[in-house]
Amino acid sequence: MTTVGSLPRFPPARLAAAIQPLFPQRPEPAVRVGWQGILTGLVAVLAGTVIVVLRQPGAGALDTVWAEDGTVFLADAVNRSPLDALATSYAGYYHLLPRLLAQVAVLFPASAAATVLALLAAACTAAVAVLVYVASAGHLTSRLARLVVAGIVVVLPLGQGDLPNSIANLHWTGLYALFWMLLWVPSSRVGRVVAVAVVLLVAGSDILVLAYLPLALLRCWVRRDRYSAVLAGMLVAGLAVQVSGVLTGSSSRTLAPDPARSLVGYFTRAVPAALLGQRWQGDKLGLGSLALAALAWGLVAIVVLVALRTRLTRPNWVLASTAASYSLVMYILPVTLSGIATPRYAAAPAMLVVTALVALLQSGVETHRPVPLWILTVVLAVTCAVNLRVDNGRAHGPAWHETLAQARQACATGTAAVEVPVAPLMTPAWLAHVPCDYVGRGGR
Repeated sequence: MTTVGSLPRFPPARLAAAIQPLFPQRPEPAVRVGWQGILTGLVAVLAGTVIVVLRQPGAGALDTVWAEDGTVFLADAVNRSPLDALATSYAGYYHLLPRLLAQVAVLFPASAAATVLALLAAACTAAVAVLVYVASAGHLTSRLARLVVAGIVVVLPLGQGDLPNSIANLHWTGLYALFWMLLWVPSSRVGRVVAVAVVLLVAGSDILVLAYLPLALLRCWVRRDRYSAVLAGMLVAGLAVQVSGVLTGSSSRTLAPDPARSLVGYFTRAVPAALLGQRWQGDKLGLGSLALAALAWGLVAIVVLVALRTRLTRPNWVLASTAASYSLVMYILPVTLSGIATPRYAAAPAMLVVTALVALLQSGVETHRPVPLWILTVVLAVTCAVNLRVDNGRAHGPAWHETLAQARQACATGTAAVEVPVAPLMTPAWLAHVPCDYVGRGGR
C-alpha cells in the first residue's frame, strides 16, 4: 500500500492526510473471526430477522406479498428463464439482488412464496446491520456507537409501508451498506470478498449508486491499493450496466425534476423522521409536522454544539461531514429526479444522519462514559419503539393463502394462468400473473 508520504506534497498530500481517516487500517483486526464470532453473527442475523418480520402488523409479513415482490420479481422468476429475468429492467433500472432472491423463492412451493420472500428480505436487512457493526469498528470507538449505526437498519422509524420484508426495496438499505463498504478496510480476505460482493449487488440493483462514485475514486486516490481499485471497479461495472439500460432504451422511467421539493422534504421530512419517527408527521405538511421538524433540527444543533464546545466527546468530523453530505445527496437525487417524496427515499439518508450524529458524540477515551451518546441512544430508542409497528397498506392484506386458494379454484376450470392479488389493496390492483403449473404444483 502506498503511504500518504509518497503522494504529491502540497496541497494534495495535506488533503490526502486529512481524508485518510475515512479509510483507516488498524494494526489488528477490530473483530477477530472465529467460531464464537461466526456464531454471534448468525444469532444477531436471526434476531434481526425476527424483529423485522414482527414489525409488520395486521395480516403479517409471512402471509402477504408486497407489490413488486409478487407482480414483478416473483412473476418474472416463474415466467422467464433466470438469465432473462436478470436482464429485465423495471422502473428505470436493473435489480440484481431482488431477481436473485426471487429465483430462490420459486424453488419452494407457491404456498410458501410469501413466507420465503419475507424471510429473505428480513434476513438481508439483518445481515446489513451486522455488516455495518463490523465495518464501523475502524471509525467508531465504542460498541455503543457501532450498535446504534447498525441497529438503526433493523428498527428504522420510517418507511414501514414498503421497506420491511420486501425484496423490491432492499436497495434503499443497500445504499447505506454501500457507504460503509466504501469506507471499510477489512484485514481479512473474507471481509474483502464480502465487501466486494455487497458493492456489486447494490450497484447491480440501483442506478443511484452513481452518487458514490466520487467516494470510491477518492478512496483509490488516497489508498492507492489494488483492493480499493477492485471496489471501484465493481461499482463502475454495476453502474455501467445500469447506464447501458438507459442509453439503449432497455430501461426507461418518466422523470419530473423538482429540486425545491427535495430540499423542503429533506429539512421537513427526512431528518425529522430519522430522529422522531414517521408516526406523528402526518401525510401533509402542517404546523404539527413543522414543529416536529424544528424540534429535530434543534436536536441536531445541540449535538453539533456539544461536539464543538465541550470536552465530553472526541468527534470524528471527517466521518460526520461525509455521512451528512451523503445523507443530503441521497435524498435530493431521487426526489429531484422523480418529483415525489415517498418515505422510502428517506431510508438511507436517515441512517446516514444517525451515523453523522453518532460520529460527533463518540468518546475518544475508552474509560470515559459517553454520556451525550447515551442520551442520543435513548432518544432514538424511544423513537424506534414508538414507530416499531405502524399500520400500513400491507397490514390489510390480502392474505397470500386466501388469494392462492382462489387462484387454484380458477386453475381447476382449465385456465393456463391466473392473476393473484397481492398487497396493498388498491385500485388498480397489484396482480401477480403466474401459470397454473406453478400455482398447483409449487416450485420448480
